[in-house]
Amino acid sequence: MSNHPKILLVEDDDFSVVFVMEVLASEYEVLHVETGQAALDSIKNDLPDLVLLDVNMPGMTGYEVCRALRDDDDIGALPVIFLSGLASDEERLAGYEAGGDDYLTKPASADELRSKIKLQLAIQAERSRLKADLSSAFSTAMTAMSSTAEIGVALQFLRTSFTCSTYAVLCHEVLNTLSSYGLEASVQIRGQQGGMSIGANGPCSPLEESVLTNMSKNGRLFEFASRTSCSYDHVTIIVKSVARDNPESHGRMKDNLAMVAEGADARIVALDSGAALAKQHAALTQLTASTSKALQSIERRHREQGIKNNQIFQELQERFDSSMLSIGITESQEEELAQLLLSAAGKARALFNEGLETSAHMGDILRQLENVGNLTSTKCTT
Repeated sequence: MSNHPKILLVEDDDFSVVFVMEVLASEYEVLHVETGQAALDSIKNDLPDLVLLDVNMPGMTGYEVCRALRDDDDIGALPVIFLSGLASDEERLAGYEAGGDDYLTKPASADELRSKIKLQLAIQAERSRLKADLSSAFSTAMTAMSSTAEIGVALQFLRTSFTCSTYAVLCHEVLNTLSSYGLEASVQIRGQQGGMSIGANGPCSPLEESVLTNMSKNGRLFEFASRTSCSYDHVTIIVKSVARDNPESHGRMKDNLAMVAEGADARIVALDSGAALAKQHAALTQLTASTSKALQSIERRHREQGIKNNQIFQELQERFDSSMLSIGITESQEEELAQLLLSAAGKARALFNEGLETSAHMGDILRQLENVGNLTSTKCTT
């Protein structure tokens, strides 16, 4: 087999055939046919690199052969150089309209023939290179578009996950997101509020649940058989792997899976924190209510005791004044007893007032507890 470029010569003139063969023999592999139909049949079986095409031939003309080649999508832009004894502008224009790449009048010089052929082969090589580059660029662009769309799906999941208020809702959102990637999945959640394992068809079977649990111990990403698992502290997802024979597509699938799993894990932590805060808020609310009730009871009893104390001291004062009339004591002794009585009453009232201050302080503490409870409630709702 020759490594030289292959040229098909379509020519019915013996002199032209001999001339072309001698000029090109050292650099090219030259095949020869005499008719247009024979040229079409030969090209269909063995595509050459270039065609040298006579214009006036029995049966189909060279222009008809060229148009037939250009109408065949499988052949593509096969370089065609017309060889003709007709040199008018009309003939050259007809060759251009038929789809030819160049036009040589016979007899052509050997140097001109070689130059034209080399030029067309170089142009064809550049076209092939550009076509390959374009195909590669298109493939890269499509991959980038696909990757962008896939990332958009993952980002949408992250936004939607913020509204998931329970484990079950989050599980279904994970499954729906992975389904949009064309992935059949199962997900297991392990949180402070309990655990659950759900697949595309509902709750997982005991076997599937045990597999999910075991996969949580095999690192972040783990591939087995036809499946891939991704695990974080509070979630494990198993998907049926697709396109493993396409490393690029498979790699994107694993990246998207990890992004969804990480987002789900973060939401589980947030849900658990919210539940803990809600529990703390409930306990704090109950404590605040019971404290308020106790303070109100203390304040009420304190005021009742104040009233009773005043009554006791008033009665004591009255009895003292009455007793002074019948007791035989000196005036100075009577004044001393009165002073002692007033001093005791003053101390009792001071102690009562200290109790009022303590009650007011406890009221401040109660209001602070209520403010903390309101702040905790706000955090729980967010």
